[in-house]
Amino acid sequence: MKHTLLAIAAGIVSGMLALASLSGASIAIFYLSLVHPLPLFYAGQSLGVRAAMIASATAVSILSLASLQMGLVFGLLYAVPVWVMIRLCLIGPNGMVWQIAEDQPPHTPEGPNTRSTFADRITGRGVDWGSQEGQPPRDIGWFPAGSILAVVAAVASAYIVALSVMTGGGLEDKVTEALTELSNAFAAPQGETVLQQAVLTLVPYFAGMAAGMWALGLVLNMVIAQGLLAKGGRNIRPTPRLRELTLPDWLSWALVGAALVALIAPGEMEYLGRNIAIVLAVPFFFLGLAVVHKLAAQTPFPGAMLGLMYLVVIFSGWFVLVIAAIGILEQWIGLKKRIKPSA
Repeated sequence: MKHTLLAIAAGIVSGMLALASLSGASIAIFYLSLVHPLPLFYAGQSLGVRAAMIASATAVSILSLASLQMGLVFGLLYAVPVWVMIRLCLIGPNGMVWQIAEDQPPHTPEGPNTRSTFADRITGRGVDWGSQEGQPPRDIGWFPAGSILAVVAAVASAYIVALSVMTGGGLEDKVTEALTELSNAFAAPQGETVLQQAVLTLVPYFAGMAAGMWALGLVLNMVIAQGLLAKGGRNIRPTPRLRELTLPDWLSWALVGAALVALIAPGEMEYLGRNIAIVLAVPFFFLGLAVVHKLAAQTPFPGAMLGLMYLVVIFSGWFVLVIAAIGILEQWIGLKKRIKPSA
């Protein structure tokens, strides 16, 4: 009963954050829209798949009280994907963790037996694990973290296709129309043409960029929830190590297929292929980070190197493509295997 109430509370918080993000305050929209899935992940990753289902259903109910359409959109964009991600995440060596007993102690202690931190494990920091008092737990036997990334990217791609079908094969035209209206609403008369031109340059890539940001947001919320739970010793699953991330082979072929469609197909199919390729590149960005982290661990100052790299990623959008390209190379030729283990 206690876990059920906690799950309901998590769903209420998530739903209220989602409602607040639509309140009209620009700062609230920006920040709250980033973190409103976090309570759902927190409940699921600490209490089990059943709690995730209850929390997600509660959040949908909260949104539905305001508007049935809003509840439906929240369910499709957040509640169902979050539940699917948690369900996959909690498939372990002994089967899926549906729920945990309320008198069960902390599930996967990560702190007491080792000096390693969550940041060590998630960033793959160059730590000599053998010299520690205890080995950090591994996520061996659990559903691969890379496959969860691939599934999220596949769902985002399916949503793009669904939008194309719903618009009668005119998704690019709808995006152009929406961005034009948006630029007209915000541009001053003297700068209207310039802003329109700038906004319209996004049209060919907008659907993929939006879906990619949506997928990235879900993954980051999941990672943050795992970090908070690991810090308190309340996580069910051991924290995966970024340096050990791998992706399923089918994702490479899906990316190649989407790129080919973008190159040779006409009209709407070209638009779909191009934008689905962008979405499918998101997991390769994380794989590229795994390579970069492993490379940084070979240097005398890995923290400084990684900090500089993330600054470049934040302030230079094009560097994201470089990291994703490194991830694609890793998938095809195995860059990490060519890097000597850190001492």
